[in-house]
Amino acid sequence: MQYLLKVSIENTPLWRLVAIDGKADISHVAKLIGLAFDYKKSQYCFNIDSRKISAGVDGQTSSLEELKTFDSLSLNAGDVFGFVNETQGSLNHKVEVMKAEDKLYCLIPSCLVGAGILPPEDNLTTDAISAYYDKDDCPSLNLKEVTNRLREYGSVRKDLEATMSQVSAIPFDIKG
Repeated sequence: MQYLLKVSIENTPLWRLVAIDGKADISHVAKLIGLAFDYKKSQYCFNIDSRKISAGVDGQTSSLEELKTFDSLSLNAGDVFGFVNETQGSLNHKVEVMKAEDKLYCLIPSCLVGAGILPPEDNLTTDAISAYYDKDDCPSLNLKEVTNRLREYGSVRKDLEATMSQVSAIPFDIKG
């Protein structure tokens, strides 16, 4: 499946409409969402049906759970769930599945539309984000730049086999 997700930072006017491939792993999708907002290196998770699903740190995984495909979450159009940037002040996001179809007729991944950009500071809060958005001289969102970041990262993980072997490698210790 391919998904059109509306991702909004809760209690702020910032949002993005992103197109992603369901074949991508959970950690990869979290990184794509992070890139859509231009977050610095962050730890992410999804909250779906009262279940917290770890989504790695900046696209890097630490468990096989994070390598499950986004499709494995069995999401449908109309579903709503949470996404959390745990590093940047625990910013909570509302994610709405706008479309879930076999084929979306747009670039995958891409950011089709959105509003606002983040302030250039490290400790982000919803108040700081909203105040920055309301400034008269706040730069506008450049969709081409956002989509270029997403496309550069790719629609799916390129190093899946290496990542799987790294995550599933269990140290073998023989005590004598």
